[in-house]
Order: sequence, then structure tokens, then C-alpha cells
Amino acid sequence: MVYAIISDIHSNLEALTAVLARIDTLPVETVYCLGDVVGYGADPEACMDLVLSRVRAIVRGNHDKAVAGFLDLDWFNPAAREAALWTRRSVSEQTLEKVKKLPQGPLQVGEGILLCHGTPYDEDEYLTDAESISRSFACLDAEYPSIRFCFHGHTHFPLVVSRKNGAKAYKMLSPQEKTPLEEGITYLINPGSVGQPRDGIALASFGILDLTGKVYSTLRVPYRIDETQKKIRAANLPAVLAERLGQGR
Repeated sequence: MVYAIISDIHSNLEALTAVLARIDTLPVETVYCLGDVVGYGADPEACMDLVLSRVRAIVRGNHDKAVAGFLDLDWFNPAAREAALWTRRSVSEQTLEKVKKLPQGPLQVGEGILLCHGTPYDEDEYLTDAESISRSFACLDAEYPSIRFCFHGHTHFPLVVSRKNGAKAYKMLSPQEKTPLEEGITYLINPGSVGQPRDGIALASFGILDLTGKVYSTLRVPYRIDETQKKIRAANLPAVLAERLGQGR
């Protein structure tokens, strides 16, 4: 089986379209999404419809929750807050209902895969440091012992962490290279962001889990950043949301 993992689209239709076009050139059988379909960008409705038409399973993100009214907007910085309110006003009632119905993670799917937005123990927590990594592995051990691949988004940074089953120590692996998959290893994997990468690389990011070839890959694709920026400015969304796309920040 070959899976594509997408996350953090953030209403960026040009990036989403480019990623799906690349996925269509690969032997992918199933697409999963880790949330934050909306927020920040100017195409929430089109992105929501396109994602739901392509994915086998999805979990909600914090921006999806904010637009749906399930998260206090005081939690957000001013630009994110303004974008969430704009999205809530701009989408149709039908699209808003779709956002509200996105399922809460974590969500266990086939072949030992867990879908999260933040971490397996808290959908809104950032998986960024030794404490959150250790807590995530501990949660998998206690609550999801059959899981081999825990996918998470939220940070917009590609990440691969591996740990031998039964061990406490873990390894940070380079997400920019292909990762050979070994038996007896549990993985925490962030595929990066489709619509707003923050690792300094202004290319849409997603992941490919190839269980047949026993390898995980982080893939990057270019997209029409200028078109996305133009739409953000035309919608009178905060200028920083357009500017940061060109910097991969």
C-alpha cells in the first residue's frame, strides 16, 4: 500500500492543486489529511470541497475548530484571528457545516496508522521538543499499542522521529531524505504544510508512506505563490499572510 499524507492546507488552493497533481503521478492508493484545511488563505470553500473529495480520512485542525466556533479566538495571534473571522463570514452555510463536522483526532486508520493534528494526547498541542515527543510515544504505548506510524501536523515543519519498540530513546531523522522503514520501529511523522510551509522552503510539502517499498518520503512541489498572494491581498486579509508564503515562513 502507498499512502499520501497532507496537512495544513490553510485555504491555499494553488498549493493544494499542485500537491494533488503530483500525487496523481504516483502509485498512491489512499490520501489522508491531518487538518487545518481552512484559515489564513483566500480559498477556504474550494479547498474544503477538494480535500473532502479526495481523502479517505481526515481529522480537524485548530484553525478548522476556530472557524467552526469550537475554539476561543483569543488563542490566536491577530492575523490568524482576523483570517478565521473572515473565513467564517465568507464561506457558505453548507461549507461551514462541513468544517464543523470534521472529526476530532486522533483517528486510527488501516495498517497501524494514527492521524493527529497536534499530538496523540492533545489535538492542539505542538509536537516540537523532547517533552512532547516523549509524551507522544508514551501515549502510543498506553493507548494505541498497535500503531506503527503516528502522523501529525500543526507545526508546519517536516519531521521524522523513530523509536525502537520497548525502548525509551528515540532518533531524529532527516525529513528531507527518504527514510527506510524498519520492523520493530514506531514513527512520529510530520509531512509538513501544503499551504504555508515554515521551514524556510517556499514549496508545498507532503508525505508518501510506501509500505510496499518500505520507505517514507517527504516531497516538495512548487506552486503559483504569486497567485495565492494576489488572492490574499484582494480579500483584504492581513498582508503578512501573503508575504510569508514567499519566504517559506
